[in-house]
Amino acid sequence: MGEAPLSTLAHKSLADFPREFACIWDTPTICFLETTSLKGFERLICNQKKENETKMVLCELGNPMKRNARIGITMLVSVENLEEAGERVSFWLQIRSKNSQNPNSEAVLLDVPVRAEAHVELRGNSFPASLVVVAEEDNRENSSDIWGPKVEHTYELHNNGPGTVSGLRLSLCLPGQSQPSDLLYILDIQPQGGLQCSPQPTPNPYKLNWRLLTPSPSPTSPGHHKRERRQASLPGSNQPARLQDPVLLSCASGPHTVVQCELQEMVRGERAMVRVLAFLQQPGLQQRPLDQFVLQSQAWFNVSSLPYAVPALSLPSGETLVQTHLLRALEERDIPIWWVLVGALGGLVLLTLLVLAMWKVGFFKRNRPPLEEDEEE
Repeated sequence: MGEAPLSTLAHKSLADFPREFACIWDTPTICFLETTSLKGFERLICNQKKENETKMVLCELGNPMKRNARIGITMLVSVENLEEAGERVSFWLQIRSKNSQNPNSEAVLLDVPVRAEAHVELRGNSFPASLVVVAEEDNRENSSDIWGPKVEHTYELHNNGPGTVSGLRLSLCLPGQSQPSDLLYILDIQPQGGLQCSPQPTPNPYKLNWRLLTPSPSPTSPGHHKRERRQASLPGSNQPARLQDPVLLSCASGPHTVVQCELQEMVRGERAMVRVLAFLQQPGLQQRPLDQFVLQSQAWFNVSSLPYAVPALSLPSGETLVQTHLLRALEERDIPIWWVLVGALGGLVLLTLLVLAMWKVGFFKRNRPPLEEDEEE
């Protein structure tokens, strides 16, 4: 069922004595809802009538209608079984009067095109939205803890209507292919709401059970991180390390995983979702200890048709991006105890040398100035 507003204007000349305005139609599925007078025009009272199989709405214009009066109305109608109404719905507009000659004006045909329409929305989300990982000084390549924090990207489709869509295709592109050198290890693709998905290449090449997999207890934390001292050094260097600007990791920056999803039909109000479960790989982080990253995935969709006999106003389509910000915090280094001892001993030696130098120049052998009693004597 669809609703459509119809607007019309009427104007009285000196020779006319119009009595009523008529809107006529013969489509049985059209139902009259209401009329509203346009702002700045005179108010009308309208009622629906039926003559045989023909329906009409009659609006009283006044008897007689005032000179130079202008009347405008908006009529709201609904059409049931809109897909069976054809490509247009026709109305005839006419002004009737009590003139002795030509009492009725010539009927004006108003064709309202019928089109199918649907609005589909695509939204994406990252959980968590950001991660803070401590940048370690040494590359622990032989460490058995290779799994970092968990990352989840979610994409949701929602049909806001009013129509149903058919042949919906959703495509996802994820950075990396779950290789040891990749920063992101894709564990699983979980479609919901009737979506059928096929990723390429296949995720989780190590056949890990993500329900039993626990991230390593590495110094990571989502969201905000309290930052105090941030002095660290690269291996083999005494210079303080500096964090690099964020590097974008997307489908355009290297090998990637593509997920193709299909849904035969989605009616108004339905939702469909795809969840991407992944982990960060510690070896990839340790190879670039000072780099910060933005993990970006993207999704886009299109609809092939709307299942109606009438033409579609437009076919829904859209795209969106999801980003996870991976920030690095330089690890706080403990000051070795021998640094403290050497500093204290050095300070004592320096103080001793300073005292000896002052004694050498006679600082401690100065003559006392004469007192007043000595001067009187």
